[in-house]
Amino acid sequence: MRKNHATFWEASATLIGTIVGAGILGLPYAVAQVGAIPGLVMLLVIGVACLLVNLMFAEVVLRTRERHQVAGCARKYLGNVAFWLANAAAIIGSYGALTVYLIGEGEVISALFGMSKTISGLVFFAVGSLILLVGLRLVKVFELWMVAAFVVVILAIVGAGAADLDLANFAHIDLSKIIIPYGVILFAYSGASSIVSLREILRRDEKKVKRAVLIGSLVPMVIYIVFAMVVVGITGSTTTPVATIGLGEKIGPAMLIFGNLFAFFAMGTSFLTVGLGLRQTFQFDLKCSEFVSWLAVVAVPLTIFLFGLRDFILAMEIAGSIAVGLTGILIVSSFVKAKKAGDREPEFSLPRMKIVRWLLVLMFALGIIYTLWNVF
Repeated sequence: MRKNHATFWEASATLIGTIVGAGILGLPYAVAQVGAIPGLVMLLVIGVACLLVNLMFAEVVLRTRERHQVAGCARKYLGNVAFWLANAAAIIGSYGALTVYLIGEGEVISALFGMSKTISGLVFFAVGSLILLVGLRLVKVFELWMVAAFVVVILAIVGAGAADLDLANFAHIDLSKIIIPYGVILFAYSGASSIVSLREILRRDEKKVKRAVLIGSLVPMVIYIVFAMVVVGITGSTTTPVATIGLGEKIGPAMLIFGNLFAFFAMGTSFLTVGLGLRQTFQFDLKCSEFVSWLAVVAVPLTIFLFGLRDFILAMEIAGSIAVGLTGILIVSSFVKAKKAGDREPEFSLPRMKIVRWLLVLMFALGIIYTLWNVF
């Protein structure tokens, strides 16, 4: 029983560790743009939407005898076009995330050492790319320690910044910027791909999958809300794109060093994890050589960075709205088909939720259309 209990929490922690990542560092700025109260509502609404998508994908996985990721399930239930769309979404999302971390690391290193943001980003990229070439594998345990570190940082911010909390910072509202937090929040909540691993951890005990997904989705929501509200309450209109930089400027040198060192390692870990996953996609799924796979991973974010995309929030907004939004649409569509065509009896079955499904698809589709129109 103790082993089963530990396995359940390991499964929940896998989803938490995938969702809670470097995306949290951009949430306070995004929320500050639209205002704390509308931002809080968006954190809740998009958080619940992503929770529903996670539960839908969990049911799809449980209705499928073979082990498939989002793309594999899309091909099984929706056809080859959906398979390639899912792969495109995963690749676009990975490139977007790598670009986000490259920009963010440049800002953090610049804040710590006073170097140019461009030079700082390129130095980090050179080191990170070499590690990706060597193929260092970061174990999941390290990611979970990073989640614990996020909690420590939040507690440190609350403790160190309590005296600087200003309720007037919660009064600002600007709904004209509502698309900014949408993409950033969606980026921060993404993590459905880890549900396949969660199911593997709970193999032969799949009746616990639903509860593990609920906990794994709700804990990040609480962490995000607390972090975003506390930071916005402290820094208000001076909230920076990478939250820890503005906190350091507001609270003092100790937070500047502590917070930005943490941000450095958080984004560095995410950069390597996403980069290794993308390299494996090219190498194993698309049958590219090891060197070509590495080159395909590092060339695109470097090109985007060199050609002028240096906006941490904009990169996160694009990756969230387009890649995560498209993945969400494919998961909802697979959920509908798997109800009829699944080849395994699932341990839980959600209602068909026709209205909810259409609202989710509408939200994701409008986000994609608006972002494409606004950016391109």
